[in-house]
Amino acid sequence: MSLVGRLEDLALPDIFQIISLSKKTGTLVVRSRGGTGMVVFKDGQVIQAASDGIRDSLGNILVSQGMLDEANLSEALQAQKLEADKPLGMILVEMGAVAAQTLQSVIRKQIEEIVYDLLAWEEGFFNFELGEVAPKDTIEIDTQEFLLKSGISAEYLLMEGTRILDERRKDGKKSGPSRSAPAAPQPAVPYAAPKAPPSHTSYAPAREEFRTRIEKEGPSKDLTALKSMFDELRFPTATAEVTLLILRYASEVVNRAILFMVKKDEVRGLGQFGIELKGKSPDQVVRNIKIPMNQPSLFLSVIESRRSYLGPLEPSPSHTYLMNELGGAMPDTVLAIPLVVGDKVALVVYGDNLPERKPIKGMDTLEIFMSQAGMALEKALLEKRIDELQKERK
Repeated sequence: MSLVGRLEDLALPDIFQIISLSKKTGTLVVRSRGGTGMVVFKDGQVIQAASDGIRDSLGNILVSQGMLDEANLSEALQAQKLEADKPLGMILVEMGAVAAQTLQSVIRKQIEEIVYDLLAWEEGFFNFELGEVAPKDTIEIDTQEFLLKSGISAEYLLMEGTRILDERRKDGKKSGPSRSAPAAPQPAVPYAAPKAPPSHTSYAPAREEFRTRIEKEGPSKDLTALKSMFDELRFPTATAEVTLLILRYASEVVNRAILFMVKKDEVRGLGQFGIELKGKSPDQVVRNIKIPMNQPSLFLSVIESRRSYLGPLEPSPSHTYLMNELGGAMPDTVLAIPLVVGDKVALVVYGDNLPERKPIKGMDTLEIFMSQAGMALEKALLEKRIDELQKERK
């Protein structure tokens, strides 16, 4: 599973929940104009984190908090030069300079601080890739220093991070770098004076609240459905399979939807769900719908901009024709989402909530599913083409 997109479309809390629910192992990299952040998951648990904005080394943190003297740190760094692949923390524990429990506590605190900082980012791009090893990127610190084998619950980090941000906002304080422009990276320097490590006593009520929420609420319906559909997208065997999955997930968001195929000079109905017509076959009616690309329409706008639309259906001959084919009623709000394969829009999903006219919710998760479906469809088509070439050579 590869999950890519913009933070404006899918916020980090939602991404954390998807990874946690699906119990995936991999690396999430977040980039914005101000820097880069990285979070590593193992079976849905957070085990490692790094950020351009928080760059203190493990040794510096231990010394500044009075948990390690400089002589022992210097000795450990010299030993690390002889064993470059060995984490500093492991060397310190083997030397007896720092207790393993103390080291784990410091690492956990550093991971939490980084994650809480990243949760404040609202703009940028994210990329989650499956795999045990974190990719190399622009974070110029030894991230292996901050590897926590036991892991931290992603749900707990979300809840505690949200609580901390809310408290800071109530106090009128900034919660750190904004997601749109994180603070410029600062070089790691020793603290001016040792400080006692921050207290973790505030975690107790949060942990109890977390347990209560999980027992009573459970995961949200839209994220559970998204996780399930992602699992089915992992190994597409045919184009038809991907298009059916798109309509199935759209049914989680709207009462009725049509999947349109994009041709050179028109969009043509391909499949539907929820369309009800008296005395007519909805499938046959939909397959006969053709909207020309040389006239203004919702479809032309979405295809040219490659951006989704949610709003009223503006008056136009193409829209009047479409609504007449679908029974004559005019919806208050419609959505249209393009599916990009390679560098072209191959399909467009149209949806509305007739006849109930309820507000459309969950469009953001449908958008991210369409993005992944585009990549899955591209993969399926590529594999089909490779298979055809191999048959031609025989």
